[in-house]
Amino acid sequence: MSAYHPVMATLLVADDLVPIRQMVRITLSTQGWTILEAKNGTEALDIARSQKPNLILLDVDMGPGPNGFEVCKMLKADAATKEIPIVMLTAHESDSDRAIGMAAGATQYLTKPFGPLELIDTIRGILAHN
Repeated sequence: MSAYHPVMATLLVADDLVPIRQMVRITLSTQGWTILEAKNGTEALDIARSQKPNLILLDVDMGPGPNGFEVCKMLKADAATKEIPIVMLTAHESDSDRAIGMAAGATQYLTKPFGPLELIDTIRGILAHN
């Protein structure tokens, strides 16, 4: 088994709740990743298009503006951002919500509350394959 070599990556965290963004930023910055933050879907789209992060973490409910599913769909429809992996981070845990997220183009779907190690392992796995 080969040792994990950390990937220097820039991640975008899009969530309307400051405590969630802070917790995710603190958790992920321990891995040496650069963290960008957006407080709504419009900001998430702007940052994704201008900064081209290596991975995006998207909440579903981020009004006003487009929700996470809509942001995911728009980014996947744009040639400039369609290759960026997207992880939905949401309290929406029903099978139908998960299906909507995956249909929108999400790479992975994590429900809140999630553990820091689960989040780090998910991101590491995705970055290792991109």
